[in-house]
Amino acid sequence: MTSVLLADIGGSTTRFAVSAPGGRPQEIGIIDNDSVSGAEAAIRRSLDETGARPDMAVLAVAGPIDGDEIRLTNRSWRFRLTQVRSRFGFSSVHALNDFEAVAHALAGLRPSDLKVLGRAAEARRGPKVVLGPGTGLGVAALLPNGKERIAVASEAGHVSFGPACAEERAIFARLEGGADLITAETVISGPGLERIYGAANPGHVPLEAKAIVAEAGAGDPAARTAVRCFVRLLGRFAGDMALAFKATGGVYLAGGVARKLGPLLDEVLFRTAFENHPPYQRLLATIPTSLVTCLEPGLIGCAALAEQVMGREQDRETLRAG
Repeated sequence: MTSVLLADIGGSTTRFAVSAPGGRPQEIGIIDNDSVSGAEAAIRRSLDETGARPDMAVLAVAGPIDGDEIRLTNRSWRFRLTQVRSRFGFSSVHALNDFEAVAHALAGLRPSDLKVLGRAAEARRGPKVVLGPGTGLGVAALLPNGKERIAVASEAGHVSFGPACAEERAIFARLEGGADLITAETVISGPGLERIYGAANPGHVPLEAKAIVAEAGAGDPAARTAVRCFVRLLGRFAGDMALAFKATGGVYLAGGVARKLGPLLDEVLFRTAFENHPPYQRLLATIPTSLVTCLEPGLIGCAALAEQVMGREQDRETLRAG
């Protein structure tokens, strides 16, 4: 039986696991990216710590996938797939965008892996979209294609983005002073929450995203203002992506920032911003939104892709044998 190394290589941390065909990730480990020199060093540490000797690898990477050389978007890491394959003795190495991996996972998530945001609504057949703020802002879709589904990566987090009300206009005006172009990722990400806090509270001591969430949870007015603006922008962008893909199958939030907001992720505020896209409020009102609460959706997606790859290889072997 083939075992597979699964890796979700993000901007801040890298998650590793091993799986067998058709199985969920096992032996999940987390490595702080600041503690290693690069992706290959992280893979080496994971294999040394677990003693695993997998036959192949599937790597989800926080960056675009275009050829053999892989570069992370929000970290100065680069590596080559061919070098990883030869250095660790894998029969094959497959790479995909980290949110493309989460899109692969959507079909296999359990009800216990999700928290419904807003009114519960039954997802219809159609595209599903996943997006999420973390170090950056990832977006991907899962599209129906006959009996199969196709995961589509995107760089939609880098589309230009602007204000939609007086409060937002004041914040964006301060942000524009230090940016040539404001993208969705500029404000809808961990660093984006920090920018919103600074722009909404000029003169305040800058805070990291984790501290802003903690202060907001404790009732600090300045932090709560920043978090509410963040949630409203997140809801609006989620509605944008629902329209872009006509995501009648549902919109899913993933990523560490959305999950760590906890009760601060105001469902009414989020859904109001999500649906407020004239003239398509009625359409958006029928599209369910959910928060992915499990910690390993990227690894689940890597396992799903590994199963597809091995299935195709078995089909080719069968054809050759026939």
